[in-house]
Amino acid sequence: MVPDLLSNIELYYSSSGENGGKLILTGDEAKHAAGVMRHKQGDVLFVTDGRGKIFEAEILEASKSKVVCQVLNVKEFTNELGNICFVIPRLKNPSRFEFALEKSVELGITDFIVFDAERSVAKGSKLERWQKITESAMKQSLHGFLPVVRYFKSLKEIPIEEGDTVIIFEQESERKFLDELKEIENGNKIYFIFGPEGGLTKSELQTFKQAKVLQLTKNRLRSETAIITAASAIALLRS
Repeated sequence: MVPDLLSNIELYYSSSGENGGKLILTGDEAKHAAGVMRHKQGDVLFVTDGRGKIFEAEILEASKSKVVCQVLNVKEFTNELGNICFVIPRLKNPSRFEFALEKSVELGITDFIVFDAERSVAKGSKLERWQKITESAMKQSLHGFLPVVRYFKSLKEIPIEEGDTVIIFEQESERKFLDELKEIENGNKIYFIFGPEGGLTKSELQTFKQAKVLQLTKNRLRSETAIITAASAIALLRS
């Protein structure tokens, strides 16, 4: 049966999920399973539906275009960080931005909003690429929840509702993130907003009147380092 602690496995993603006891891999997933890894009929794979379930499944038929599996066992997980949303700006260096996105997923963050900050150098959406990066990170880190990535042209466009918690990281704040982290409620939606190189402007800082402005660390961090540091602290608290 599916082990309690998943390790040393290869995790695949089925966008269609389980249907009648069957799982189907298509596209790059089928190509990797049958073409690259040379899996064949009778082999056992581990597959997630991206909605919290990881299946142990036996291959019934395999080709580079489609792999059909029979479900043997299933383990369902809870998304411990499902109420956390990371609001991150486009960064000047794409590889650093993508690294921060990838590592945040590995640490359990599953909800992202990417926005163009007023001081962002790079602007615009690359949703398809970002989704591929987060899907790959989900499988690599053996998580069962497919991350969601959304894009907005500015902070003002982000639909934050009354009752949601908004936390903005600002170096000059006297309130410490780690001092208040344990006070953050598990139930309500929490948006963590990060600034780009050069920080957020005064008008951006005033976008959310109810926001808590906190200092992440004493020393100044690069934007991508701040993102990963916050994800690490949250993951440790909720683990």
